Amino acid sequence: MSSLPPLSPEQLVKPRHFELRMGLIFFTLFVPLGIHLPYFPLWLQANGFDAEQIAIILAAPMFLRVVTTPLLTALADRASDRADVYVALTAASLALSAGYFLTPTYAMVLAVSLALTVSWT
Repeated sequence: MSSLPPLSPEQLVKPRHFELRMGLIFFTLFVPLGIHLPYFPLWLQANGFDAEQIAIILAAPMFLRVVTTPLLTALADRASDRADVYVALTAASLALSAGYFLTPTYAMVLAVSLALTVSWT
């Protein structure tokens, strides 16, 4: 059984403001989801969607994530800096979220939800 080589001096040094940077990453990941998940079905119901439509709008993105998660993680692994991929996906999430301000038809909300789930992956 082989052991890992020792860490270089550069690897032993923690990046500047590491805790703050990690906290901001987790903040931007989980706060939007924490707001979206409990209130989105209520918003859909208030806009006249029936239970079946709400169920499809909430479930379809989960199936899409099965395909998009491996693709986006492979993209991030090949990127020279994973932070660039994260920033691009965050910007895409912001832009796609604006789609919810359009007229809330079933097709529009489903399309925005599917597109948004790709950037949230």
